[in-house]
Amino acid sequence: MSKRMIQVTILLIFITSLVIFKTASYLKQKNLNNHLVSQIKTRIALDLPRLDLSNTFLRHSGNDEAVKDYIESINNAIAPRSNMRLVAIGDVFFLHDDVAQYEHIERHLLTSDENIVVKFHLEQRFWQRNDVFILIILAGVAIGFGCWAKQINNSKSGENSKRKDAAILKDPEPLKLIINLNTKTVVNSKNPEVSVVLANKPLCFYLALIDFCIDNPDVLLNQNKDVPEELLEIANKYFYRLTELGHTIRKRPNFTNSLEKTLSEIRAALDEVLIAHPESKGVYYPPKAHGEGSRSRLHSYGLSQISSDDIEVVGK
Repeated sequence: MSKRMIQVTILLIFITSLVIFKTASYLKQKNLNNHLVSQIKTRIALDLPRLDLSNTFLRHSGNDEAVKDYIESINNAIAPRSNMRLVAIGDVFFLHDDVAQYEHIERHLLTSDENIVVKFHLEQRFWQRNDVFILIILAGVAIGFGCWAKQINNSKSGENSKRKDAAILKDPEPLKLIINLNTKTVVNSKNPEVSVVLANKPLCFYLALIDFCIDNPDVLLNQNKDVPEELLEIANKYFYRLTELGHTIRKRPNFTNSLEKTLSEIRAALDEVLIAHPESKGVYYPPKAHGEGSRSRLHSYGLSQISSDDIEVVGK
């Protein structure tokens, strides 16, 4: 889960919680208001015989001031508990200023000779004073959930990182043969402490064989045939490089003579370097001829599996 996703989630949780709270609060307040209206209506019904209301049937004008005082006493009794006010009993009104902001509620009291209307005004308040504390609590819950989600996300990221590290350990870098012209040594990247020194001729010929086979992977190199001129040219270049590096060299070797001996020296050096990794011999090891006659004529000492990623030459 990204940081932006966590922020959006926190906001959605806060808004959803706020909507649920306000809906529940509205329904609860509505139920309380209905109950309060019912209580006041019952109280007025009980006090009705003592109220000096006008009566058209009896042609009685009533005492409006006494009724207003009664309405005020009812309002004083319910003022601490509710936003509702009793504003009229029958034709006697006890009005508030700016009545347009109120919700109007009417109830009827039926007597033997007339229908008395009782009117209420309910002040609509979307935000109550206690809502501030609820908002703080909801914000705290949303932020707490966000921190929890962030912690889980970091934990999952850590697990993924551990899995990647474990995968790297299980699938390490492949073995690579390292040939150093400065020291004329051959090592492998897995065990660099095991090194073998090669003489000039097998060293130059092996490097030339590697380069030639990388460029010509399908070529057949048979000991019964002449060594390709291109391969010999590469071997001579490596020999001149050894000269430039200051190695004591009497004369340039003839790479076409004693080919089997040269290949044997290369194989012997590789046997030591790859002693702990025999599975890699198929890449670096010049194949030996097996059998006699026609089978040996089909043999190739070329490195058909090698690539540029398998070899590193230092001082080239």
